[in-house]
Amino acid sequence: MKARGRVLGLEAAYQVLQNSRTRHAALVEKMYEPARLFTGPWLCRTYNAECERTRKLTAEAQIPRDRLETIAGAMRDSLKQERFRRLLSAEGLAAVPKTLAGRIDAEQPAQTPCPPVEPKPLISGISAEVLDLLQDWYVPPQVFASLRKMVPARQLKAAKLMIALKRANFHYAQLLSTLTPASQLADPYRPRRRFFGVTDQQLAAMEIEFEALNDEFLYCASFCGMWALELMAARSYLDRLMENARVVRYLAQNFPEQLAKLQTILDIPMGQEALAFHPKRAGRKHRHLVF
Repeated sequence: MKARGRVLGLEAAYQVLQNSRTRHAALVEKMYEPARLFTGPWLCRTYNAECERTRKLTAEAQIPRDRLETIAGAMRDSLKQERFRRLLSAEGLAAVPKTLAGRIDAEQPAQTPCPPVEPKPLISGISAEVLDLLQDWYVPPQVFASLRKMVPARQLKAAKLMIALKRANFHYAQLLSTLTPASQLADPYRPRRRFFGVTDQQLAAMEIEFEALNDEFLYCASFCGMWALELMAARSYLDRLMENARVVRYLAQNFPEQLAKLQTILDIPMGQEALAFHPKRAGRKHRHLVF
């Protein structure tokens, strides 16, 4: 009986897993767009709110990189001096972390190119990669209606944005499809919808700015984990430097400004850089709803 119960349990778990994998594929068959039309004020309000949110998240993701650049810049001039390098060697501090040494030498981190991926057949106009990305997210069917208007590459980018920004909802998908360049639409010759109070020039400018913001955010989101690990190693090395009296004395006498920058970074507890970047505001808290 125990063996039979175990088998039934495994079968039930497998069925749940299969249902999770096919849930979004089933939703694709039911996708539709709501009859309510979106207005020009809605577009402008949502666009401004999402741009502001994306800028904020991008700035937070860039904090580890900016800290690394500050450390590298503060140490660059001192490491050019043979006397300082001999001092580090004598104190057992000559082994600078490899990634930090590369930044000090102004080398750009190597980026591994992504191998080409063979496109898979679309499922009711939706890329299979998009369905795989969204399979663990609750996604309203209307989202797929907006995604289907885009070419597969644009669909994949939109799905990554929705996941990274935690915006897997129809309103954000509608904003993405509205601000998608005609060349990335599934039907590029279909007349673009016009919004009251928004000229063609304004809409084109919004497309360009929105695309640039999203590209920068996705880039920072893909590297922020690596930057955080680099910063952890750099701060560990910096702690050792600041605990050495001879090194601190040398920097204070010859590079006081750089020493102050290094000390400023160490004064911020690890993991709280974002809190230092966004100081708390006094007064009543207000909640802003973004549709």
